[in-house]
Amino acid sequence: MEWKDWSSVAFTERYCLPSCSGIYVIVDANDCVWYVGQAANIKARWAGKTHHRYPQLIRSNKKRSYRIYWKEVSVDLLTEKEKYYIQMLKPELNGCKVKKYLPKQPQVEREIKGLLKVLNNPTYLFPVVRSVVAGGYEDNGGIHCIIILINANDTRLLFKSMQKRQPPQVKNAWGLYKSYCGKNEQLYQSSSVIAYSFLNYRFEFLELPNIIFYLEENLSITERYVGIIEMLGVQLKAFNYLDIFNELPIEDEYIFTNSEGKKCLTNLDYLKYRHRAIKRLQQNA
Repeated sequence: MEWKDWSSVAFTERYCLPSCSGIYVIVDANDCVWYVGQAANIKARWAGKTHHRYPQLIRSNKKRSYRIYWKEVSVDLLTEKEKYYIQMLKPELNGCKVKKYLPKQPQVEREIKGLLKVLNNPTYLFPVVRSVVAGGYEDNGGIHCIIILINANDTRLLFKSMQKRQPPQVKNAWGLYKSYCGKNEQLYQSSSVIAYSFLNYRFEFLELPNIIFYLEENLSITERYVGIIEMLGVQLKAFNYLDIFNELPIEDEYIFTNSEGKKCLTNLDYLKYRHRAIKRLQQNA
């Protein structure tokens, strides 16, 4: 994360900030970004208790141990750079009303934890496995990515979260992650994966109902290969052994072509592509 290379001071040592123009970022001990701002004079902006976010932050500083990261930026570029870092870092407080207290848990964290809990609640159709963590890998930017296989009904659940009225931080956490699965971009149309970004993590949701139904119908395989892990304090179904990929129905599907004649990559293509990265990560662990 770029801000980690910036200079910083503890929140209680704001008087040590420089008297230059620049961008500042408020980050807690867990690397959660709470606020991004700009100032023609950073030190003056944070002098005393004058900053409009000070009452919120000081009340929870003892628990969260905030630091103020800063980067010198010329005055004429402040607005442009502030927008850039807000879009990139998705801070918790930007765009929210100023209140005396901060939420006990960031909105982006509450949303993903709530969804993970729902995706692991059994239903009539999926009493054993409603969703399953296929594995994880680290992308080129150092982001930890978790791949979760879901059924078609729960894809609607994700889109509902994306489309309903949400704080800007939650809306910005959602996105479509595009990948060419290591194939020639001139011959293939990228796959689009529903993704939710939180801190240094990206949760990637793949709609693969055939695999979910297969696990429900073959309980001996499920009992052998599927276990329980805990993530963000939520218990999730997950593959224990990658050998299960030899059992799953992941044979090649019929590949459609778009109007440009390019082959359309599917969620199954993406899973097979990431399977290699998941395997490498586990072997190096």
